[in-house]
Amino acid sequence: MTIIERIRQIVASEIDLSEEKPASLEKLVYIAYFMGREEATREVSDKYSAHIAEQHKRADACRYSRMANAVVGPERFIYSGDYACEMTGLFGSDPADI
Repeated sequence: MTIIERIRQIVASEIDLSEEKPASLEKLVYIAYFMGREEATREVSDKYSAHIAEQHKRADACRYSRMANAVVGPERFIYSGDYACEMTGLFGSDPADI
């Protein structure tokens, strides 16, 4: 089994994150996966939202701003549930005595 296959297996498994005992290696990998996912979601979402804001700013400066804003679209930001970093917030402070 390769590292990628093992990580995918851990992420696909149903790990009990509410265990009170020290974290297992599988739990660490699982949380690390979601931490990376949450951080990447925030980074991409923030960049895309800034891009949309710049588009709306340029559209507002146009002579036919309502038409330009209609082309840009009504979105002002994008959101994914991972943006809230709930997994990191809930389980990031668990003891990791491995």
